[in-house]
Amino acid sequence: MKPPTAQASDPDTYSAWREDEMRQSWVRFSDSDINGKDVLDFGCGEGPLSLFLAKTRKPSSIIGVDIDAGAIERANIALASERDKLSTADVRFVLGDTSGLPVDDASADTILAFDCMEHVMEPQAILADWHRVLRPGGKVLIEWYPFKGPYGPHMAGLIPIPWAHVIFGEKALFETAARLYDDPDYVPGHWDLDENDNKRPNKWAVASTFREQGYLNELDIPTFNRMVREEGFRVVRQDNRGFGQSGPKHAIGKALLKLPLIDEYFINYTLIELQKQETT
Repeated sequence: MKPPTAQASDPDTYSAWREDEMRQSWVRFSDSDINGKDVLDFGCGEGPLSLFLAKTRKPSSIIGVDIDAGAIERANIALASERDKLSTADVRFVLGDTSGLPVDDASADTILAFDCMEHVMEPQAILADWHRVLRPGGKVLIEWYPFKGPYGPHMAGLIPIPWAHVIFGEKALFETAARLYDDPDYVPGHWDLDENDNKRPNKWAVASTFREQGYLNELDIPTFNRMVREEGFRVVRQDNRGFGQSGPKHAIGKALLKLPLIDEYFINYTLIELQKQETT
């Protein structure tokens, strides 16, 4: 196995990489959904997207919410260090939990959910809560890596084989990951290390499915779309992107997205915009 890249082994390099990723992700959306708006950054992590938008756009307010206490602590440290660079003073990071968002009803114009939808273990309950906190006509902007895609399980650091979860199945995937994690030659990423830089216990050895592990929801796009309709949202954009950014690989990926029944297996990521219906 290849040793981890700098972004996987060094927390600071990873944070810088994440901020750059957020910058690139935002290019695919419109500033009109941020400027002058009250924004909720759902699953904000260490706050790279919130801070980027607060520095480069003009939101009325931004509140970032995450269930990872350590990430929220680091987000608040970053906020304190960059406060003088922000276009608005009303930026906050708060700790949430799985019972619901710690924000008032109809308090947000725009919700951002970047690179986190696949980790929401009760997606319909979250959609209902998004509907609660949005004002009429408000939007949810989503960047999502669906489970059926080539690297949907987020295990490329251990098993860098596209569609490994489809080819081998979850049980084989977890057994292999558990053995590799315990191998003396395996170099863990920084997320696998505790505060003393010791390797954490083997999380792959205590579960045999992603749902049991509580890490990935295995949600597919048709089920997501059904949930969206049931919770009172309208899909105003769904832009599926294949693998490859340019050249022949991109052309092949785009063509595979047109295949009936199996197209979702070739979706690398999808960009979705939901809108809460205006009240009459």
